[in-house]
Amino acid sequence: MFKNISYRLIIVFLLAFIAWLTFIPQPLQSKYSLQVKYALFIFLLLSIYRHKFNVKEYFFNKSDLFFWIYLALISVNIWFAEDKTLAWNFYRDLSLSAIPIYFLYKNEINNKNIRQLLYGLCLCGLVISLFGHIEMLLKKNFIYEYFVDNFFYQRFIKEGRMMSTLIHPNILGSYLVACVPIAYYFYRKAQSLRMRALNLSLFLLVLSALFLTYSRGTYLAFLLMLSIWAFLKKKHGWILLIWGGFIIFSIISTSAFADASLGKRFGIEHLFNYLRYSHRTMQYSITANMLKAHPFVGIGLNHYRMLFNQYSGKIRLSHEVMIPDSIYLMHLAETGLIGFTGLVLFLIHIVKKAAGSYKKMAGDNKDMFFALILGFTGLLINMATFDGFLWWTPFYLFWALAGATAGCQNNTMPRTEQ
Repeated sequence: MFKNISYRLIIVFLLAFIAWLTFIPQPLQSKYSLQVKYALFIFLLLSIYRHKFNVKEYFFNKSDLFFWIYLALISVNIWFAEDKTLAWNFYRDLSLSAIPIYFLYKNEINNKNIRQLLYGLCLCGLVISLFGHIEMLLKKNFIYEYFVDNFFYQRFIKEGRMMSTLIHPNILGSYLVACVPIAYYFYRKAQSLRMRALNLSLFLLVLSALFLTYSRGTYLAFLLMLSIWAFLKKKHGWILLIWGGFIIFSIISTSAFADASLGKRFGIEHLFNYLRYSHRTMQYSITANMLKAHPFVGIGLNHYRMLFNQYSGKIRLSHEVMIPDSIYLMHLAETGLIGFTGLVLFLIHIVKKAAGSYKKMAGDNKDMFFALILGFTGLLINMATFDGFLWWTPFYLFWALAGATAGCQNNTMPRTEQ
């Protein structure tokens, strides 16, 4: 009896956690991060109890090897960092979040209950999309106007870029790009006309909100995600249509009749100049300088800003952009080839195992799993364009989706009675 109750409590908590990372702005997430960790570990202990304290299978199944390799390899840089306390604090926060999130979702989410989690994710995406559309209509966000400080608020309101509850268009975009293929799955699988209309509305609201972020990284992730879908489904003509459509979109954005935000961010000339002269091109060269000086262990976790000027030469950028702007650049610069290898091995393992599991699945489970993997892939691509591990929402979502992916394909952990 208690195990059934504990199971339901855990599922409710996992859904509530998705709501937390969706609706709570970054400053409040930072303020209450310790309380969140306490809650995660309390439910982790409850989950271990539910699995009869089988700690070996819970944490150290052979499929978990690359997770632990990742944590071990990125920890190496702590011993060589200029500020060991700074590096250790970042590593501690990363580990104490990643471990409970990954293993809770891995051991409690499976092919039987994944639908609840994914629909909960989409419903949260629907709510923040609705709130975002209200923000665009009123040209005001009540959260940042009256309750929560947002350094970016005035700039993005002026530019007409959607933030909703996630404080920055890039962060909102990273969340929505993960939701889009899942929302589309629910639309396609709806049985009744009523549910089909509801799910279509959900999908279109999420998709339109993604568009209104005007985030180049989000657009790139979305286009690449669509291209991967077309390639895997052997719809190769769609790939030409997708990228041809984007080129036409960029040409139209160049027009004097286009919206100012579109022209500024997606016009052909602006895109060319951005790729050639923006701070992102400088970050690649600065990261290369850091990697050249510390190829194996990197400069130390959370050291990029602190040591930026030391490796930037004559380049001087504002504090806001003295960051890697990519979780992959961050790992290269701050943890070196050793830590970066850990991340790559972990991601390759997830993708490889997911591909093998996908081939063995059939029917609705297969389609749902494909939507989950595609959404996770979109998030991974988007994280190449911003510092995703420095923002709580994409960081939490990364580990939740990684864990859910592992849970749906994990056939070795014995499932208890539910």
